Order: sequence, then C-alpha cells, then structure tokens
Amino acid sequence: MRKTVSIYTFGCKMNQYESQAMAERLEDYEVSFSKEHADLFILNSCTVTSEAERKLRQLFRRLKGLNPNSKIIVAGCYSELSPNQLRKLGADEVIGVKEKTAIHRFVSKQLNRPDGVEKGSFLTVTSSIEGRTRAFLGIEDGCLNHCSYCRIRLARGNEIISKPVDLVKREFSGLVERGYREVVLTGINIGYYGFDLDTSLAELLYELEKIRGDWRIRLGSIDPDTMNESFLELIANSSRLARHLHLSLQSGSDAVLRSMRRNYTVSEYLRAVERARSIDSRFAFTTDLITGFPEESDDDHRRTLRIIEEVNFLKVHVFRFSKRPGTEAAEMTGQIDSGVKKSRSVELMEEAVRSRASYLVKQIGRMNRVLIERSDSFCSHGFDEYYIPHRIAGKHEGFVDAKIIELQSDEEGSDAELYCRSVV
Repeated sequence: MRKTVSIYTFGCKMNQYESQAMAERLEDYEVSFSKEHADLFILNSCTVTSEAERKLRQLFRRLKGLNPNSKIIVAGCYSELSPNQLRKLGADEVIGVKEKTAIHRFVSKQLNRPDGVEKGSFLTVTSSIEGRTRAFLGIEDGCLNHCSYCRIRLARGNEIISKPVDLVKREFSGLVERGYREVVLTGINIGYYGFDLDTSLAELLYELEKIRGDWRIRLGSIDPDTMNESFLELIANSSRLARHLHLSLQSGSDAVLRSMRRNYTVSEYLRAVERARSIDSRFAFTTDLITGFPEESDDDHRRTLRIIEEVNFLKVHVFRFSKRPGTEAAEMTGQIDSGVKKSRSVELMEEAVRSRASYLVKQIGRMNRVLIERSDSFCSHGFDEYYIPHRIAGKHEGFVDAKIIELQSDEEGSDAELYCRSVV
C-alpha cells in the first residue's frame, strides 16, 4: 500500500502553484490536499503576516494531535526565515523556498522510502489545484523592490530568477492541451520577469500568444511602474489577455508610500489606471491596501478612502499593518494603535464594498465572455475577462457569451459579495 501525503497551503498564488508542483513530484505516493489524516503532511508556509504564521502553528498542533505518529514537513517562506522556531514546534523537517524542488527526497527520507530521480531546478505543473478550467503557472521568483514592510523579499531574495521562455511555453502548451482554458501567470513580482534573461513579460506574452487553442491568460499581481508601453500595447491588441489586473496600491498617501519605499506616487498609479482604461473603459482593477502603517495620519487614511472611490476597484484586499521581524517598518516610530487599525480597516472595507457595487452596476446590460468553472442543479458559475463573477441559468461548459441582467448577493450584511446574474 502506498504511503499517503497531505499538502496544506498558506498564502499567495505562487505558493498554490508550488504546492501543485510538489504534489506532481511525489508520484510514488498517494497525494491529497488539506486532508486531516495522512502518513506525512507538507505545510507550505507563508510569512506575510504574523497571523499567517499563527494559523500554521495552530494547524500543526491540530494535525499532530490527530496523527501522533505522522511526519510533518514545513516548507516555504516561514520556514526559510524561522527554521529554529518550527523545529522547536516539532517539525520533522524544515525546508526553505528553493528546496521545494527536492521535495521527493525529503518525503522519502521521512517515510523511509527510496529516493526518486531529481526533475530539474524549476518547478512545473501539468494540472491544477483549482480544478479543471483554471491553472496557475509560476514564471519567476524574487523581487527587486525594497519595501520597508515586506518579509517575503527576505525569504525569496532580491535576485530575479525567471523561468526560461521555452520552458514556460512547454508548460503552458501542456496545460492547454489538457483542457485548461485559463492560465494565471504568477510569481513574486511578475513585472520583473526576464530581468535576468534579457527579455520581458511583454515578450513572453507575445510568445505565448502564438500557442494555438481556445484559452485566456490572466496575470498575477504587478506594480504600476512595470506597466510600460509595450505591455499596454499588447493588452490593446490581444483578445486572449484578461482585461483585469491586480495592481498593487498599498496606500493612497504619497507620504506613506515613501515610508513604505514603494516605487511610485499616487498620481503615477492613477496614470497607469487611466492608460489601461483608455484601451478599455471597463478595465477592472483589484488591489491590496495596508492600513495602520507607522505614522499614517487620519488625513493619509482619508486619502486612501478617496482613491478607492476614484479608481472604482472591482475588489480590494485590506490588511492591517503587521510588524514583521527583520523589516525596517517594524522598528519605525509612530506605530499605530491596534484599535485605530481595526476601525480604519473597517472603513476601508466598507468603501471597498461600495466601490465593487459601483463598478458592477455599470456592467449591467453588457456582454462578456464567461469561462464556466462549475455547474450545479440550477446554474453555471464562472468568471469573465474582467474577473467579474457570473451565474448563468442552466448547464454550460467552456467559454460562453453572456449578458449581465442584474446584480445579486448570497447573503445579507457586510460579508455579502455581489455577483452578476447573466443570460446567454
């Protein structure tokens, strides 16, 4: 009987991609995701916030209690920076970010099984943790920014490591051939793709455009300073690139952005939005915001609220500032009281809900190309090229052209999220 391995993933899309890639390297084992009983567990960790680390430790203790004789390997960013803390917790193996490529060796060691053949220095996938329609594809690691609050750059490094174009094309083609209709290109900062290979994200996208099939590309998070003319020209001329970007903002105050060591001003951010919407007025943006950064004033907070309204974001992820060990921001003066951070985050999230409703109501009556991801007894669910969620009566598959007729919500209250009811 084959030994069982269960993988839990914390954090970003890059981690989700790497979890899938690790699973595919463990072909000698019966691998599952997020199952509470197994011979060995792999916890693919995140260190963005202290809460992410706390949740991992909590899960570790629960799994150990349920499976006292099972082995636990902790991998990823948290283990890269705090290996001794995790060893004291009781982890049987603690491996860093780059050691994920050798996951078969570590699992085999813990389960007393023969080691397999190493499969190259870049992780690749042939399927997706997301299901049968959307897949993640990691194209680079590392970031050139020096954001004062970021612990990920300490774990992943300031060296850009781009996956070679030919390897990306093979991996992408394989996913398309297996029926995946949407591929999300992800990394730590994909705007820097190709920095080390004398190429660029735009040139990679031009190469991927040549691949035959009925598919769509969605891009992971990028910074506004990487939205150059060649990138925007490609979006303007492509029917296969989603008209949606996760464009990192973090704050609507120039003073806070300077303290964060971000590489743009608010006006430069707004120009990037304007340039994209000059291509397509419906262009959708999602973003991240950090509230309660050291010395953030009430006026800084109000500026951020105004930017949410001005940009008309489809979705906003709000994070309360978390002091991360080893970062400059953790030692800054003017740390904000937790109660103030909580109240500001509530205000930002309320404004984000209004922004989403404002964006979506403008889409009523418009046609969209929806990729159906699942169906139930009553309707089909999917996302369009603007990352708008749709529910369409009846059972459908693949891409369908659908018209938005009204907005609906599953729940009452602040936790409800609007979606579009559409018809084909």
